[in-house]
Amino acid sequence: MTDTVRARWVDSAAAVAAGPLDGRFFCTTVAWTRAWEGVRAERVRASRHLVLEGGPAPELVPYYLVDHSPIWRDYEKTAGIEPVWSGPVVFSSTVYGVHGGAGGSSAGYREHAVDLGLEQARRWGAEALVFANLDGAEVDAWSAVRPDGYPVLLDRAYEAPVGGSESAFLGRMTSKPRRELGRQWRRAQESGVRLRVLTGAEMVPRLDEFARLAIGSSEKHTDNIYGPEMFRAVTGVPGAVLLVAEHDDRMVGAFYCFLYRGRLSLVFAGLDNEKMSELNTYAFLMYESLRYAVANGAEVINAGRCNYAYKEKHAFDGADVWALVYQTGSRPEVTDALERMNKGLHEYLAQNTGRE
Repeated sequence: MTDTVRARWVDSAAAVAAGPLDGRFFCTTVAWTRAWEGVRAERVRASRHLVLEGGPAPELVPYYLVDHSPIWRDYEKTAGIEPVWSGPVVFSSTVYGVHGGAGGSSAGYREHAVDLGLEQARRWGAEALVFANLDGAEVDAWSAVRPDGYPVLLDRAYEAPVGGSESAFLGRMTSKPRRELGRQWRRAQESGVRLRVLTGAEMVPRLDEFARLAIGSSEKHTDNIYGPEMFRAVTGVPGAVLLVAEHDDRMVGAFYCFLYRGRLSLVFAGLDNEKMSELNTYAFLMYESLRYAVANGAEVINAGRCNYAYKEKHAFDGADVWALVYQTGSRPEVTDALERMNKGLHEYLAQNTGRE
């Protein structure tokens, strides 16, 4: 490992200061790392984090011991396979984040993140160390210094430049989807749908209501992958905002977003399935997210995963999302399962997206 890198463990993100250790994305901040330590729906049994210094900038690399991750299991089901793991694994960071790669800003950092992370994973009795939510360039960079990881394609995520104005963003679309988005947004307003913007502590009284909608939306498409404590835990993450669509003083939909370092990320969605078509709620929230991004100086909108055709039609650019898996010991059956998972998800995304 590179000698100039200094590494030290902390038992909780509460032991380090935000600011210098906040990464490029909302989900690589100290606040997000600390919040995820107490999540229960993704069963986090233990956590420990690595502070890396001596490189381009200090970084905090999170490690969570998890014995069940609903979102990982959902990817396994999408791939058509049984569970990969027979025991706990270590995630760095949670798959529920949008971006990964903490500890990846230099080769020396990556070496430490893998080597020390694997040591900790073995102490915990975990089957593997999983670096989640990497892009293709990050997979290549990590593999260049520690080639024993197995890359697994997870999903496709979408984002687009705001362009400084609503018209610039909308101008990326072809005429038909642009007109239809505007028409649905106006119809929602004519039906009495209004936007309420909630930040920080203002969000808390509405989170049970949001959780009910988010869980319902998740169950409409797959199994539930959420827990109400997730939404409460991350209210203190920089830029947290709940964009609420209200109708007759009731929440009929909401996007739980994070505006951080010029990027508005639409991370969690909750929609009243019975009212969505009637009130055009999804289009209303997409358009209002654009307006919020413009009004608050965001340069990029990250629209997240799923609903691929809609996002491609509305001129969001897709990029593959990967996990890089380092096993703590030789388990040929796990390698076989990862190969089948990777193959199944490649096939699924090829059928449902415009991947090249």
